[in-house]
Amino acid sequence: MRYLRFKHLTSIKAKKYLRYAFGEVLLVVIGILIALQVNNWNEKRKEQLEEKKILLSLHNEISSSLLNCNLVIEKKQDVINSAQEILSFTSPNGIWKSKYKLDSLIFHVTNSGWRHVPQEGVLNELINSGKLSLVSENILKTQISSLPKAYSQMIENDRINRLNIEVNILPFFYGKSILRDASNYVEVFKFSETPLGFTKFNYSNDELLKNPKLEDILSYQSTYHKYGIEFLEKIKIKYNLIQRLIEEKYPNVDFNELDKDLDRGVWN
Repeated sequence: MRYLRFKHLTSIKAKKYLRYAFGEVLLVVIGILIALQVNNWNEKRKEQLEEKKILLSLHNEISSSLLNCNLVIEKKQDVINSAQEILSFTSPNGIWKSKYKLDSLIFHVTNSGWRHVPQEGVLNELINSGKLSLVSENILKTQISSLPKAYSQMIENDRINRLNIEVNILPFFYGKSILRDASNYVEVFKFSETPLGFTKFNYSNDELLKNPKLEDILSYQSTYHKYGIEFLEKIKIKYNLIQRLIEEKYPNVDFNELDKDLDRGVWN
């Protein structure tokens, strides 16, 4: 009888111990799960902060690139406009009757290697370091990743255009025009003046207008500048979309303050 009572008490104690042990294990498991959840939350928050930091930097970088891009589009259009004005007076009996100085238009034609050199520091870091995976919106990620391809098309167009200037345009104008005079009509530099003074030699541009090769050169050059503007306008669409998506993602950021003191970058 005493044995049965002892066995019963032992059984009760064992059950209490098991419940206690189970409770302890359960608390430990819950603690681990909470710790993991907190750790995951902290990691997620770190990623979100890193994403915000790099996207705001990219927004600023694109703003700087847009300044350069708009400038180059304007200069390329100046080249096209200059070529069109000259072409309106080319003929077997060409005579210059424009309200513009022919020398100033020749300057636009000969100094026409304008190219967009985008700021790429943040973009390269995003892509080369794998941080592009931090960008949570697929549309934004796709637009950012497509920029290098758009740049490669633009660069190839600029390469062909500059090769044409070196091989065809400049050699044609050497000896057929006075490029020293042309430098007096257009100012392109910020920290130094372009004008070199006027030539002391007598010359006439009338024969230039009668040369059929001039039409070929200006037509070819204008076509490639139109291609260049097309590429740049498409890049601008990407720039503006990326910036809009970033601004929508962070509506509380003062982007006007963020984009102060921009550098328009290298342009020629």
